[in-house]
Amino acid sequence: MHITLSLVVNYLALVCDVWLGWYVVTRSPRKLISWLTSLSLLSVGGIFLNMLLALSPPPPPVNAPNWLPLLFPFWSKDALENGGGVWLQGWQVAPAIVLWHHATMLMRPGRMDWWRGIRVASGYLAATAAIWVLVQRPHLFSIPSGDPLFLNAIEPGPLYFPFLLLLMLFTVLSLVNLFRSAHSAPSALPRKQLVILGFATLLAGLTVPTALISVALEFQLPQILVTLFLLLAVGLIGFGVARYSALMEGRTMRRDFYYNAIAMALVVLVYSLVTWVSVAIFGVPSAAFIIVIILAIITHNLVDITRRTLDSLFHHQDNRILRENLRRLASEVGMQDFDVNIELALKSICETIRATFGILLLFEDQHIKTLAAFNMNKEQIAQHPHDFMADDVLEINPGQFPEPLEQAVLMVPIYGDMTQVGVILFGRPVNSLQYSHDDIELLLYPSDQLADAIQNTLREAEYLRQLTQLTTPPQKHHQIPVKEVENALRNLYDYAFLGDSSLAELRLVQTKLMPGTITHVDRGKAVYQTMVEAIEKLKPEKDPPRDPPPREWYPYCILHGAYLDEALNREIMAKLYISEGTFNRTRRNAIRSVARILGEIETSIY
Repeated sequence: MHITLSLVVNYLALVCDVWLGWYVVTRSPRKLISWLTSLSLLSVGGIFLNMLLALSPPPPPVNAPNWLPLLFPFWSKDALENGGGVWLQGWQVAPAIVLWHHATMLMRPGRMDWWRGIRVASGYLAATAAIWVLVQRPHLFSIPSGDPLFLNAIEPGPLYFPFLLLLMLFTVLSLVNLFRSAHSAPSALPRKQLVILGFATLLAGLTVPTALISVALEFQLPQILVTLFLLLAVGLIGFGVARYSALMEGRTMRRDFYYNAIAMALVVLVYSLVTWVSVAIFGVPSAAFIIVIILAIITHNLVDITRRTLDSLFHHQDNRILRENLRRLASEVGMQDFDVNIELALKSICETIRATFGILLLFEDQHIKTLAAFNMNKEQIAQHPHDFMADDVLEINPGQFPEPLEQAVLMVPIYGDMTQVGVILFGRPVNSLQYSHDDIELLLYPSDQLADAIQNTLREAEYLRQLTQLTTPPQKHHQIPVKEVENALRNLYDYAFLGDSSLAELRLVQTKLMPGTITHVDRGKAVYQTMVEAIEKLKPEKDPPRDPPPREWYPYCILHGAYLDEALNREIMAKLYISEGTFNRTRRNAIRSVARILGEIETSIY
């Protein structure tokens, strides 16, 4: 019973460890912290692997080739021939702690100076020495009893206790790095993640005094206790570093983490069932569980990396052509070839993502104008612009729009300043039913470039229209310029700036001035109060929202967090679990709403 429990726990620990190690590095492959954390987790996984091989050793190989020991570089030849508890001597935890120490050093603010470099180098030197000593001679410990279920089953060597003290030293140094980083963190979210990483490091460090007490006092403690400590530490470190890297890169990862965990759990379950059938029916050694599950996790995590690499190789030419066309489009705004270049840019976008068709629609008052089309007729669309309003890229179901757009599966809104000026609709990809996340990310840059070019063209047309109306007396409208509102929000705590802005001339601001308040600072304070009241009107209800807040709270949370609380954009995105594109579009719509609120209040005063 004890052996079965230990096998199950160590097996689950190995699965979680290998998955988290690959997850961290595949989500942030360009960050050294991710690579160090991944290697540290995989090094800890060697301890679980030791336990599994010791509890369920593979049968001795028959006529083993000379190169077989190369596959097990840290295990002695006795492990391959005799098995049993000798497998415990194969993998040490020294690389894990020094790699993690290096990762925590990189989390510290400031550059890697000479003193930090010496500490990191000394850690790697100590780990290398520990591995060399273990491989050459058993000066650290030996396994006389061969019973891996208890910590005191080993026979400590002359270097065993100095080795444990060395592990404890680098654990303490890692804790110091993390808590110093948390103390100097710029915001609450990174500080929280660093504290979680510190707690995980402390959990992993508890294995050292546990082993020390058990061996020194010959006290029987089950090995599964160390496994549980390390399993909790691995889970917290894996999630914590992935979360920390996401915050530093300004992206979100919680849904991706859960989806990937569920997908990997299903993969592990399928492979475990297949391996169990092979062991039960065909007599395959039970050690096959270990090898199969490690390879399954690694190969499934490499699928996305391989696909992205191949996509970058094959799509590089398409991306280069697309960017050249967009640059040409931007340089020829207002010229006669503008419509031709719009068609060319849309064609390049569709070919880059392998779209079956694409159409660019421009909003003109209450009508829609077809500006460009690819693989479909350039015909007028009878629908209303409100049918195509969106804050961010949307995946739509076929048949959501009537002909000729019934086969559209992706809608990309294009914005000029704070207003949506049009939309691009794409048919399904040539060889798929929907677009991948990478394809959608690839569309963001071209859509912004198209929006800028179209907005510049519309602005020139508006200038021409205004020139023809110079002789017409202007009508009095109480419309607040969106740009003025945005500038006021960006300088919300600068009363001098607010007092000199055009918003200070509004009657709704003048009504807030006390008699005798004539300075520009007094006017700025009144503008500040007016802006705060307008933002508060965006609040859907009095009760605070849940965490995460529902979608209707996004405009209020973004403006209140960005301008009143002065929170970082990535901190707000992480709180709302939204992408950068959604954040920017929601912020633009919210500022436009504040401008409209101010204009409506100003109109009501007259």
